[in-house]
Formats: sequence, structure tokens, C-alpha cells
Amino acid sequence: MNDQTNKKKGAERAASATWYLLLAAWWSLFAGLFEVAILAAEHLRIPIMKLGTDYVWTAPAMLLGVFLIPGLFFFLTGRLLATMNLRPVTTFCCSVLALMNLLILVPRLHHLGALVLALGIATQITHYARKHDEAYRGMVRRTLPWAVALVVTLGLGISLQRFLSERQALAALPSATAGAPNVLFITLDTVGARSLGLYGYKRPTSPHLDALGKTAVVFDNAIATASWTLPSHASMFTGRWHHELSSDYAAALDGTYPTLAEFLSSRGYQAAGFAANLGYVSAEAGLSRGFSHYEDYSLSLGQAASTSTLVRTVADNFRLRLLLENDQHLNRKTADEVNAEALRWLDDNHSRPFFLFLNYFDAHDPYLPPAPFNTRFGPGRKQGKHSPLHHWLYSPGGSSADFDKSKVQEETDAYDGAIAYLDDRLNRLFDSLKQRGLWDNTLLIITADHGEEFGEHRVFEHGYSLYLPSIHVPLLVSFPGRLPGAKRIQAPVSLRDLPATIVDLLNAKEGAPFPGVSLARYWQTSAITSEASLDRPILSEVTRASGQRDWYPVSKGDMKSVVFRNLHYIRNGDGSEELYDYTQDPAEQTNLAPSATQGDTLEQFRVRLKELVNN
Repeated sequence: MNDQTNKKKGAERAASATWYLLLAAWWSLFAGLFEVAILAAEHLRIPIMKLGTDYVWTAPAMLLGVFLIPGLFFFLTGRLLATMNLRPVTTFCCSVLALMNLLILVPRLHHLGALVLALGIATQITHYARKHDEAYRGMVRRTLPWAVALVVTLGLGISLQRFLSERQALAALPSATAGAPNVLFITLDTVGARSLGLYGYKRPTSPHLDALGKTAVVFDNAIATASWTLPSHASMFTGRWHHELSSDYAAALDGTYPTLAEFLSSRGYQAAGFAANLGYVSAEAGLSRGFSHYEDYSLSLGQAASTSTLVRTVADNFRLRLLLENDQHLNRKTADEVNAEALRWLDDNHSRPFFLFLNYFDAHDPYLPPAPFNTRFGPGRKQGKHSPLHHWLYSPGGSSADFDKSKVQEETDAYDGAIAYLDDRLNRLFDSLKQRGLWDNTLLIITADHGEEFGEHRVFEHGYSLYLPSIHVPLLVSFPGRLPGAKRIQAPVSLRDLPATIVDLLNAKEGAPFPGVSLARYWQTSAITSEASLDRPILSEVTRASGQRDWYPVSKGDMKSVVFRNLHYIRNGDGSEELYDYTQDPAEQTNLAPSATQGDTLEQFRVRLKELVNN
């Protein structure tokens, strides 16, 4: 009899303790689903949420994992202390977490205020649940399965929609020209030309790209249309200037102008994109248009954590990051991952010519290359994976003074190490293409969306000015056996001309919608034609960024610049002008605009700028 009694009590204790897990699961899933509903509504107003599409199920799933930690604690405690009713304390703790997850989304509500409010509301919820215990448990019992089913359905629905969309896009492709060459278009996010050996940098950051340059056409003065990611990529995809396009800080690229992927798909190419810049080269930024397959946000623990408001807020806290000495992005995608995704796709899709777009993010701040590249050009980070510049740039409590010059070298060493890592992984990718027999029939374009500044003009990172360190980018074009090798083009050129160049080299100019002019003119003209005679004024633009340091040029308003021959003209948002001879003054330290002798030159640039903007 005693054994049966003990078994019965044990079963009762287990059943009672299991309720703590069920309560934790219920609160997490409903908080997550409410969060998804709020974010989905917000997405209608702000297209670029930097979450991807899987957030509709990864956000609730991540919260479930978090809430099960206290749930498991109360479960174990309940098994040991059977006489205690821990439902009220479980309800209180879980409701506080659930409310914090939602209140953090309220604009301008301080986190401390959110916590106080969450504690107050949770107290009332706990009191009500304790008073109506049976009804409370009945509600949990009835609705929890529906919440689980909804999260699972959302996950399966997103995956199915993605699969069907790709199948439909492939089915709609017309026949391709037999033997048509492949296209591999690579952007090295944040890699400035001046940091590569190919462009005279003294450090051996890019030995493999340097070697490739000996068999390719290399443009010594390629200029990006913008000094940050989205508008620069949008120009490279459409052949349009920044001011013609919708893309900006909170606005995606719309469907006004056709993209390179759309045009090549209409010619039978199978287009696939693999992006590592998850904020501004993602599908939600509008850059996936025309690609039948596009991979940006990967399914990982870090990505799931970044979709949960509560987890992301805690994980991105600058004080916590400093304590942990780790400033790495939660969901950073490395060059190794991009390569693996692209090669896996290539192995499964080889019946058609391909247009393959790869975007690498490894040289972007906080500059954290893996070993041994982290110590390739110096002793490495002084504090684990802590980046002083990252905190100076983004921490709410960061200093408003100039960045400590003693730390600039640490950041430069790390940046150069990141480029060296990227160069090594590019070489591995190229070897893999050669092993698969794809190299010889592939048109390769390698460039960057923008460069990076390290204190020149008191500016760091990118997107805050239009000085050359931010817009002078590498550009290599390789087409084995069909383009001249070791050809250097000195004339300044614009990345806006890349779509026109690609369709020209593919002999697919007929019907192409791109307004640029093919860069092939620099090696296809007669020897007596000078590069200078082929030059055109080159426009770069950046719109005003709010909340930046007042000495940053972009804080004054929208900026525009024109590069023509050996001169670089900048018009700032306040109307002030700058003029530099970048051949004689590559660091752009001597502003020629105030000189009385430059009056005619400035007027010529004003006219050119007006023509570029108005045409």
C-alpha cells in the first residue's frame, strides 16, 4: 500500500512540476507571436527591418529556449519540494520576461522604465492567475497546442513559399544560348582600393588578388556611386545613379528599374545570390529581385537570437559586450560560409549558364578576422574580440571627442588582417571553380561597394563623407582567353557602368535597359586613342545621416561629388565646396577650392554636377 501511495505522490509531484514547464512554454510562445504580429505591422512602414523572413518562427522559438531555463529550474525545484506551489512565481517570472520582450519595442521607452512597468503588470497578472487558478490552467491547456501549431505552421509555410517561389522562377526561365559564358560578380564589402597590394599598399594583404591582377583588366581609379552599401549595390545592379533610385537608409530598392539579375534571367541565365551583409544586401533591401535563388540570413543560433527583441537587446548591450570582450555580430556570415553556400548551389545547378553574385562582409567593422589572420599585421586585439572603434562609433555612452589615435593602429591591423583572410578564401573559391571546370568559361568581376576611412578628415568607417578613401574601390575584370591580361586602366571609371559592361562582354546588349557605357571601350579602342578622351564625369552621392557627430560631413546634409580626370570636387550639404588634385594629393589634405585661381574650374564642376543630377 505504501509503495502505491508513494508512486501516486510521485506522479502528482511530476504532474505538478510539469506545469512549470508548460507555463514557461505558454508565456514564451504567446509573447513571441505577439512580437511577430507587431514586427509584421511595423514592416509595412519600414521595409528594411534587418530580420529576414524566418523571424516569424525563430523569434518565438528563441524565446521558448530562453523561457525554458527558468521553467526547468522551477520544474526541478518542484520535484524536490513537492509541497510548494511554484505556479505563482513561475507566472510572475515568465510574464515579466514576456512583457519586457514587448515593451522594448515601444519607441522612446527607456529600458529601466520598461522593466518597472513589466514588474507592475506582472504583479497584477500573477495575482489574477492565483485567484483564478483553475481557469488559468484551463486556458493554458487549451491554447498551448494551438500556439505550438501556429509557430510550426509559420516555419513550414516560409520554407514552402521559398521553395515554390524558386521552382516557379526556374520554370519560367527561357532557353539559354548554347555555350553562353557564366558570370561571377563579387563585391568585397568595405574593401578600399588603397588597402590592397594590387593598388600599391605596402602590406601583403592581397597576394592572391595581386596575382589575379596579372591576368585581368585592373581599373586603378574605380569610383563607387555612394559611400555605403545599399545605394552602391543598387547602382551596380541597375546602372542608375543614387538619386534616381529609391534605396536609402530605411527604403529598399523598388521595382522602378530592371536589375542585372532580371535581365540575365530573361536571357536564360540561372541567377543565384549569396549575401553576407545581412542588413543592406538582403532580400528585404530589394536586391534579390531577378534571382531565382537568394541566400542571406542563414538558420543558426546567432540568427535566431538576433530575431528575438529581448535576446538581441541583452546580447547587444555595450556594457555586456565590453565585459565579455566580444563585439562580434550575433549572426555574422563568414567568407567560408558564403563559399560553402555558393559551391553547394553550383553542385546542384549546372544545367544552365549561371549568374552568381557573392557579397562578402569580413572586412566590415568590428574587424574580427579568425586566426592566424588576426595577428598577421600586429599583435592582435588587446582585449579579446573587443573593438574600441566599434564602441566609439555606436555606443550610446561613447565619447564625442576624436577617436584616440593610439587605437587607430589596432583597428588598421585588424582591418588588414580581415582583408588577408578574405583574399585567402577568394583563392580557395577560385581553386574550387577550376576543379569543377567552370573557370575558363566564366566572366569574373571583383569590386567593392565602398572603402573605409581611418581618421582622415576626422572620419571613421564609411557612409559619412565622399572623400576618396570611402569611394575609391578595387575593380578587376577577368575573362580567360577573351580579355587582355595585365591591363591597367588609369582613367577614373564608375561602378554604375558595370551592368552595361557585363551585357556587352556577354554579347547581350540588344534590349539591355542599362544606361551606363561599357568599360570595354578602354581596351577595345585603337592604340592612338587616349584613355582621357574616353573619360566622363563620375558622380558619387550620400544623403544626410541624422544622429552623427556634428563634424562629420554628412551631418550637414546631402552630399555629392564629381571625379573628372585628376580632380575631385565635393559639394557639402551646407553648400560649401572642396576640390582636390588626388594625383598630387592622394590623401586629399589640401583643399584647392578657396584658391582664387580655381574659380573657372569650380564653375565647370558645378555645371557637370548639374548635368549629372538633372539628366
